[in-house]
Amino acid sequence: MKIVFYSTNSNAFNNETFIIKVKPSNESSFQAFVNQHPEHEFLCISQAPAMFMPEKSVILLEQNLTAQQFAQEILKYKPDFAIAMSFWVNPYDWLTVNDAMVAEELKKAGVKTVCHSVETGLVCFDKWRTHQKLLQLGFNVPKALFVDHDLYFCAGSHKEVLNNVYKASVASQLEDLNLPLIIKDTAGLRSYGMTVVNTYGEARCYLNSKRNNSNRIVEEYITGEQFGTEIYGVPGNYKVMPLLRFSLNQYGITSPKQSAKKGPVELEPELENTLLQLAKALGFQGCAQVDLIKSDGKWYIIEINPRLSGMSFSYATLNNLSIFELLCQSSLAQYLPEFKNNSFLCLTSLVQLLNVKLPLLGEEMMDKVLGISGVQLLNQTNDLAAKQEREKGFCECIVTADSSEGIKEALNQIKALFPGEATILQSETILK
Repeated sequence: MKIVFYSTNSNAFNNETFIIKVKPSNESSFQAFVNQHPEHEFLCISQAPAMFMPEKSVILLEQNLTAQQFAQEILKYKPDFAIAMSFWVNPYDWLTVNDAMVAEELKKAGVKTVCHSVETGLVCFDKWRTHQKLLQLGFNVPKALFVDHDLYFCAGSHKEVLNNVYKASVASQLEDLNLPLIIKDTAGLRSYGMTVVNTYGEARCYLNSKRNNSNRIVEEYITGEQFGTEIYGVPGNYKVMPLLRFSLNQYGITSPKQSAKKGPVELEPELENTLLQLAKALGFQGCAQVDLIKSDGKWYIIEINPRLSGMSFSYATLNNLSIFELLCQSSLAQYLPEFKNNSFLCLTSLVQLLNVKLPLLGEEMMDKVLGISGVQLLNQTNDLAAKQEREKGFCECIVTADSSEGIKEALNQIKALFPGEATILQSETILK
């Protein structure tokens, strides 16, 4: 069988100014995966930066292709199966939708595909639609208010309007929400541009300011422990990964550039059933990531990202499998019995993992960190065109050990290389 892994990118990308480096490389994990399955032919087709794809073996297509044109490029190789490996780009987390449009074209040509539907991608891309869908399905979500940007500022272009009634209604509804509040974009990556306010006055000031430049959600801040998970599979065959606990920044939210992750945390049966119901309701196909908060004994769903995520390397490491193997085992078993291996995700009761953010590293320092016992993988993103130091990027470091003490020992060795580094100090908070 010929199996294609594919992903698209809607943004222009310059690989001379934005550099991604994974050690051990994606290429090495892909080649090991290919060698384990000599009975099949595997191809990787993507657009730069081709996150999660093998660095050398990937077939890179030009950047300005439509979804239909991209699908035609895949069809030239006459695949039997196609599996989406959707990733993310700033500012809009909509690549799943683009990959789904590719999948629709492939299905028309008779190719079996594993990819979330366009509808699932759109529901999860628009965070207000996500909120409404979760309410409709009966899941716990924070109480929230939608603020339509155009209506909120519409009076400015109509001089005859004395009072903006919509704006006044937002101010009134704000006070029905319990403080503090989180204000976030409806379409961007979750934590980018997210703001926490502690008074209704702060909320109104934010909404009246130039920072409010698109539709917004104002949401009650739920205090509690924050976790994430990934769900792999297709309808009728889903696997929910054990939880990873997130560290929080000074505002009480997770920051993708600073947050540490620790786990695995065993799934409560009720939560596992809830997440399986979520997967079934939204018809997940492939990988989907879910953010959660546990507060006063109740689980709240905060966000759904139907794609690979910042947790994917961690789960691959926990399973001692490549992401390619995870996707195939969870998605192709119904077609290809050699991938029917239910052993994945059965080893987590013994293995401990920490995912911590390090500052940008040179080649020599990367090798030095990899030499520390327990360090399994480094994943560095470096934006050379960034104007501010904090925007340039970070190095994700994944550590495993047989015990929490082993994790702490490895972290102490890492900390000795980067004294005073805030992101490492933040990781210590979830080890206590």
